[in-house]
Amino acid sequence: MEAPPSFTLPDSLNSPASLAHLLASNSAPEGLESRIASAHLAELEEQAAFLEGVMAACVNRQADVLRSIQDHKSILSPVRRLPNELLVEIFMVVVRDAFYSGSPDSGPLAEYPWILQRVCRRWNVVALSTHTLWSWVYLDLDSVDEDDQGVVPVTQLFHERSGGSPLTLRVTEEEGKETDDVFKATLAHAERWQHLSLSLKAGSLLALDLDSVRGRLAALTTLKISAEIDAFETRFDEPMDSFTTAPNLTAVQMWIYDNNAATLLLPPFPLPWKQLTRLSITFASTEEALPILPQLSRIVELRLVFSHVEDVVLPPSSITLPALRCLEVKQTGYVHSTTFSLLDCLTCPILGHLLMERAADVDVVLRFITRSDCSSTLHSLYFLFDYITAEKALSLVREIPRLAVFHVGNLNDAPDLMVQALHAHWLTVRGISGTSRLSVRLVNGYYLPHIPIDNTHTFLPMQEDGLYIEFGEEIESVIDSKFH
Repeated sequence: MEAPPSFTLPDSLNSPASLAHLLASNSAPEGLESRIASAHLAELEEQAAFLEGVMAACVNRQADVLRSIQDHKSILSPVRRLPNELLVEIFMVVVRDAFYSGSPDSGPLAEYPWILQRVCRRWNVVALSTHTLWSWVYLDLDSVDEDDQGVVPVTQLFHERSGGSPLTLRVTEEEGKETDDVFKATLAHAERWQHLSLSLKAGSLLALDLDSVRGRLAALTTLKISAEIDAFETRFDEPMDSFTTAPNLTAVQMWIYDNNAATLLLPPFPLPWKQLTRLSITFASTEEALPILPQLSRIVELRLVFSHVEDVVLPPSSITLPALRCLEVKQTGYVHSTTFSLLDCLTCPILGHLLMERAADVDVVLRFITRSDCSSTLHSLYFLFDYITAEKALSLVREIPRLAVFHVGNLNDAPDLMVQALHAHWLTVRGISGTSRLSVRLVNGYYLPHIPIDNTHTFLPMQEDGLYIEFGEEIESVIDSKFH
């Protein structure tokens, strides 16, 4: 063991006796006394400089020791003892989260899993031998320079290192650059696409050679497309037709919008509707959506967003979606209080979650629940209309005995009335319904901006009863939040 450093401190310098009377008075020194004082002062300054150097050396030595402590603690770190199998699982979580969290920090590809190679030799070996770590390929086309020739080889390297693993491909752009060569590097591996996400300008989407992947999409299970169109006449029949031959495609999220953010999707729009179990899609109107609904016989989660309602002839009988558990319908345009609602056409006997955002009034929702006979399975209701009274909102709650989550927007009454009425109702049903907790969010509304943020003194007793109240700015989609 290395011996600690040692040194001898100099003895303290006592003041000369001949100067004692001067230190105790305000008398001026004589010639000899001045010379003695100057000499003693020089000795003191020399010793102070020496001690300062010793202190600096000690501080530097302490810093070295502390760094050495941290370095040697790492030897005993549990991370070094993790088996490779567990290390791989951790790597997978990190890379997956980085992939879905947003744009890469630098370059067209995310910094993960590259950074995992640089920690140590063992991590490098594990990262390179785990093919699935390289199966998440993220291309941010806006970050590709026109003369950047390195992106294609890097993309190809991802495909090589991923071995034969199914690929998750995410391609994004906002500027609409010419990057055909970059995407072509992925087309050669279309047989391995399992999850495909394209967020592109309409021109870029139409320019892709998607016809070359027809018949090669047996592994594809999830498709996400977001495209901004420049004109209402833009057609997507041909590029989308390639996906009708994907036999295992079950989840589709399709957002087509113009540059004014109005949701538009022009029919006919070919997709393998009958095999889908999850669908989140935009339509220009209810007239476009209605013919699609009877084809969704296997659908489990369905989100429909449209910009306007058209009065159409109701089908002779309601459309039954026997497997549907989550239904969300949102209207983005102007709402007429008496217009046609898609909900009038549907029967969903095992529905568990319902979101209606400006797409149906309370009476339509109540008729739907009665027709579907789903009050015993429904546990989550998100409802937002242009305005709603506390009594109307409570009529929804009373109709659903097992309700556990209730988000309601645009109250036309003071929220304290709503909260008090909810609390009173909850106290009468909580023991009967079998539900021990009800979470309520009050969204937007004329009165909500005036509510104090700190309502602990008001809501704490309600929380003890199992009723949780919060205030929010919007109703959020449950389906889109987990669409990976």
